[in-house]
Amino acid sequence: MATLKPSILVPYDATELSIKALDKAVEIATNMDYTILLLYIIDDASFCPSKMEKFISNQKDFEKAKKYFVNSIREGADKHLIQLVNKIKEKNKTKEKESFVRYIIRVGHPADEILSVSKDRNINLIVMGSSGSLKKRHNRRGVGSISRWISEVASCPVVLMR
Repeated sequence: MATLKPSILVPYDATELSIKALDKAVEIATNMDYTILLLYIIDDASFCPSKMEKFISNQKDFEKAKKYFVNSIREGADKHLIQLVNKIKEKNKTKEKESFVRYIIRVGHPADEILSVSKDRNINLIVMGSSGSLKKRHNRRGVGSISRWISEVASCPVVLMR
């Protein structure tokens, strides 16, 4: 029975800090013989806060639009991640190409999805940006609420990139 290699989870959203996190994860994985799992999360709370949904008069059209929105984002993310994974595999030719880096796309709250995937996949290390896409909008520095939460409750070590 083959033993599974240790793995690194990289929550990825194509922001500057998630790209830095991916670069660091590739460096660690190459040096320590780990695999990488990229995680792209479609935040379902961004459509409409759940407490507001009950006030939407046409639920059927709303659900249809929400499904279309998720599928459109998933399609674009899938194309981007395929290109990214292939680029990483080409740069790391000494690695087993098929298993060195993979990706998954999930829908849900980012913190919940990161913790769920890290537990379900027995992740050994999480490498992520210290803040996400809101950083640019608010011109702030520091640790974001999601990365702070993950660093406090994850069952494995967490590296935050700044």
